Amino acid sequence: MAVKLDIEQDYDSMGWSALQQILVWYGFPLGFSGFVMECVLNVRFAIILNGKKLRWIEACSGFRQGCPLSPYLFIMCAQLLSNAIVQRGHSLGIQMASKGPRITHLLYADDVLIFSQATCGLARKMMKIIEDFCKWTGFRVNSNKSQILFGKAVDRANKKKLTRILSFKSVNYWKYLGIKMSLKRLKVADFQDLLAQVMEKLNVWGKKNLSLGGRIVLLKSSLLTLPNFVIMHLVVPKKVLQEIEKLCRNFVWHKSNGERGLHYVA
Repeated sequence: MAVKLDIEQDYDSMGWSALQQILVWYGFPLGFSGFVMECVLNVRFAIILNGKKLRWIEACSGFRQGCPLSPYLFIMCAQLLSNAIVQRGHSLGIQMASKGPRITHLLYADDVLIFSQATCGLARKMMKIIEDFCKWTGFRVNSNKSQILFGKAVDRANKKKLTRILSFKSVNYWKYLGIKMSLKRLKVADFQDLLAQVMEKLNVWGKKNLSLGGRIVLLKSSLLTLPNFVIMHLVVPKKVLQEIEKLCRNFVWHKSNGERGLHYVA
């Protein structure tokens, strides 16, 4: 099984005392740690409404979004979860090949995936690690948005037990880093969002008076990056690729007045 965690307001809920201890634990000099904490502590915000500044708002935890330090500090805090899984979750993880490495988790900023065999004992161990991580850092896991994806070999009774232990919702697919992940082979209907994004961009560009060269440059530099990212990670049905090619072809060769032009062949 795979568990996807939704960390609630990750930047806002990080405890400053935990951050200070993490800096010490990583071995940063006390002077450097003090400078970093000075950049984080005692922060005040003000809202300007109709040109008038309202009273100051004192920050009590979390990082400032947009601050150059915030991503690095957040990654250091998230590393605690990775260390806990490696040290305490030896039996967690799945092996994709007989001689391949055991994959226990994937971390990309606040997008967290944890893999495990579908047993009640491992589910309790996973939940204990997650709860301890939240106590250490002040992060909160949103149980309503966190999800579980079970393998085909897991029966219905075992699924109910595991969802009860983890308190997460069981799903048939989810999106991770913009990629739809499912145990079943994806069909044309699963790529309607991608086609809608392509059509939306083409509709906006179609209203502008662009030359043939300008249209080709837009397609290569901006539009085709969308399907390329998906194609790199998923097996896309041929019909979807043909539809994208058709939309791009019509955009290139249609005239500015909306009439259909000739499709030249080299």
